Amino acid sequence: MKVLGYNGGLDGYPSHFDSSHDSAAAIVVDGEVVAACEEERFSREKHSGKFPRLAMEFCLKQAGLKSAAELDLVTYYEVYPLWFDAQMITHNFDHFGVLGKVALTTAVHAMRQFNKVAGYDNDRPRKIFEKAMGVKLRPGQFAPVKHHTAHVASAFYDSPLDRALCLTIDAQGEASSAMGAVAKGTDLDVIYETFAPNSLGYMYAFITKYLGFAHHDEYKIMGLAPYGRPGDYLPFFQSIIEKKADGTTIVDPALLSYLAFRDAALPPGKGYPNKLLKMLGPARVSTEPVLQRHMDIAAALQVALEDAVLHTLTALQKRTGEKNLVMAGGVALNSTMNGKIARSGLFENVWIQPAAHDSGTALGAALYGYHNVLNQPRTKVTTKVPRYLGPGYTDADVEAAVKQFDSDIKVHRPDDVVAFAAQQIADGKVVGWYQGAMEWGPRALGNRSIVADPRRDEMKDVVNHAVKMREGFRPFAPSCLAEKANEWFDCTGLSESPYMLFVMPVREDKRAKIPAVTHVDGSARIQTVSKTDNPKYHALIAAFEKLTGVPVVLNTSFNVKGEPIVNTPADALRCFLGTGIDLLVLHDVVVEKKPEVVAQLAAKRARKADSGRVVDGRISAA
Repeated sequence: MKVLGYNGGLDGYPSHFDSSHDSAAAIVVDGEVVAACEEERFSREKHSGKFPRLAMEFCLKQAGLKSAAELDLVTYYEVYPLWFDAQMITHNFDHFGVLGKVALTTAVHAMRQFNKVAGYDNDRPRKIFEKAMGVKLRPGQFAPVKHHTAHVASAFYDSPLDRALCLTIDAQGEASSAMGAVAKGTDLDVIYETFAPNSLGYMYAFITKYLGFAHHDEYKIMGLAPYGRPGDYLPFFQSIIEKKADGTTIVDPALLSYLAFRDAALPPGKGYPNKLLKMLGPARVSTEPVLQRHMDIAAALQVALEDAVLHTLTALQKRTGEKNLVMAGGVALNSTMNGKIARSGLFENVWIQPAAHDSGTALGAALYGYHNVLNQPRTKVTTKVPRYLGPGYTDADVEAAVKQFDSDIKVHRPDDVVAFAAQQIADGKVVGWYQGAMEWGPRALGNRSIVADPRRDEMKDVVNHAVKMREGFRPFAPSCLAEKANEWFDCTGLSESPYMLFVMPVREDKRAKIPAVTHVDGSARIQTVSKTDNPKYHALIAAFEKLTGVPVVLNTSFNVKGEPIVNTPADALRCFLGTGIDLLVLHDVVVEKKPEVVAQLAAKRARKADSGRVVDGRISAA
């Protein structure tokens, strides 16, 4: 049986509020995930929320299908009638004042009625799909799946575990902001749910805006937090988060409702409530420098999130007795939090969906459709290897792309490209590493990566500024040989970390040896690489170790700030020619820039004197 799942493509007023973002498609054939990819990789529009036609066409092709009409089922990640569910009122009512209660009740009921009159029902996405894909689906061939149920399904069915506690947390999906379930076989028993505006995801997003960063920049706050001291500002977050005995957390819904309105209607830095300003101080706008105060607030926000999630997990684990945990939802991409969960000892196994954000609901919808709509058994679990489920290109595609850029590049083909690239990295060169099929999820795991020497502290500035063109405080991840990982990192609570989703401590005696991937607090977002994960990438790291004695390389995604990870060989070449990457390895072809191109880049890129790293409690504005 063949099931296509997708997310995104919301039309009408929701499309103007970023309700639709990170569109993707995934296809499951007879229980096996055959392909999955985000639309942004094809359209080159970062975080695209548009209908994922290109991603769907790729998935259909990978499954050997000529048309969507050949599918047994199409599943979608939203159930429109659940938008503005009445539980938004009952769950949050007691946390509003008199006027707030009237406003909340009126708004929810009014939007429910508007959606009903405007036709926001389950026929709407089906009609959009049929028009976009040029097909007419049979009755029962299209099935909407509840947003957080899709997250749960993505976390459990794609994991290597036969039973688990599932927890999903994001800003909002339909009316929900979090869901807990116990999963076994094909049973997903929901035991926990919270409803917006109560939302840990919203809390983190709104403070991200308050700190002067943009929408979808929550990961930057996570990277900034280790530079801060949470003590002075933690009381504010403790005052707005209520932790209940049943594990529920209530994040002041009245405050979050106000901040949602502020972000939608008011300019940056303006209109914040007195309670927040009194305890946190004035908001930062993006043109202002980042001060120690902002780092301290980021640190307090991170601690507050970790404490709240661990409170919920402690209660749910005690309630269920489950020894395994799986997680999804955008908040589950917070790798610092994930590391704390793994090290807490609450669970024997912790597994995070590699595409935990909204893209993952495409896969979750497909898996839910296969197991829970078509009622197919879960006969086997997924193996513990990274998911290279996106597009791959042939050697002929590489040759054609190289020919396209012939006037700007020099090409050679060493006998041993792995040994050659390892030597270049050891010599201080920054290497674009492009191999095989693209990774599923937002992390580059060795097929669409930029690789450098972790022993050189200056690589933080070189890669952030000359290559990635992003803020200098941003950390980089280490890719480490799986068999050596515990020698270099304290992997307590983890057997492996193939998806780069856990921050763990670097061993104290190793920190000075790999400064470019060791964060200011001595931690690192580790990727473990085994021969079964990615043989060629493993061979590259092993060759680097043979030269240097260090079984670790610096790994960051092959893109620049504001752009998606490269997809085609031509995308890789364009990125390479516009940045300070020293050489590019496309399969077994080594590409270098001609001298005149290097000179033009050097002249164009006037580096700022201030690196953008944290110096004396201050980061200069962008």
